[in-house]
Amino acid sequence: RQALDITAGIGPVFEQAVAIMHWVHREFRYEAGSTHVNTHIEEAFALRRGVCQDFTHVMLGLCRAIGIPARYASGYLYNGPRDHLLGAQASHAWPEVFFPDVGWIGFDPTNETLADERYIKVAVGRDYDDVAPVRGTYHGTGRCNMSVTVEVEKVE
Repeated sequence: RQALDITAGIGPVFEQAVAIMHWVHREFRYEAGSTHVNTHIEEAFALRRGVCQDFTHVMLGLCRAIGIPARYASGYLYNGPRDHLLGAQASHAWPEVFFPDVGWIGFDPTNETLADERYIKVAVGRDYDDVAPVRGTYHGTGRCNMSVTVEVEKVE
């Protein structure tokens, strides 16, 4: 129902996706630590706060509810000297919407912008579970730490 309310009176699918992106950005607060990787969309929707994966799952759900094909994209953000993008300090997630004439276009409800050259896509899938950056089985001692560092820089 929420998706229909957001897009009421909006014709083109692109404009509907933009309206959904703006609504998610406006209605949800970015708050690290308020959710975790296993937070369900219903919980994120009720909390009205979370991180990029929550914003992405909510936008995916709203798009799909009205028949707009959408997928989960995961990767990294280049946060240049004049940029103030949320989610650039770690891996980032954003939804992509499919348009028959042009293909997949990324929408970032966390930062309320379309994905551009600053978005480095690593994987796509239906949701976070399809693109989890680390997955596997560990065999060994009971104590283990993993540390990952990624640096994104602009190459001229």
